[in-house]
Amino acid sequence: MDETAFIPLRLVLQPSGYGVDLTRPEMILGRHSEADIRLPLPDVSRRHCRFVFDHGQWRVFDLGSLNGILVNGNRVDSADLHEGDVIAIGGFTFSASLLIGHKVNQDPVETQDNGEAILRSIADALPRFAPVVRPTHRRAS
Repeated sequence: MDETAFIPLRLVLQPSGYGVDLTRPEMILGRHSEADIRLPLPDVSRRHCRFVFDHGQWRVFDLGSLNGILVNGNRVDSADLHEGDVIAIGGFTFSASLLIGHKVNQDPVETQDNGEAILRSIADALPRFAPVVRPTHRRAS
């Protein structure tokens, strides 16, 4: 396999199984409306983390978020991602799935709208009376 060939990454929300595809080599995840992947919950920072595909490898970088990111249960500033890794961002838990051999639509508008629509529907389905922030997390800036 070509070491530089782009391989998309799917973040599969646990336990629902909804997926969000990272279809560009660099994408920002956060609460801000201009984030490539928007997680509209208060325990997610505006610019929480950055996913980067470089030299055949996906990496995640914390962007100074208040609640941090966990990969396989360990808080990290950055980490290489592999098939099946578990990534916790705020109240969301994802598993990583490499989309080897999949064709990718790299239209950023369509990608953002699709991912945001899925995550918005998940956030909208959360009970309004229950606190969204886990007790161990603080509200992100």
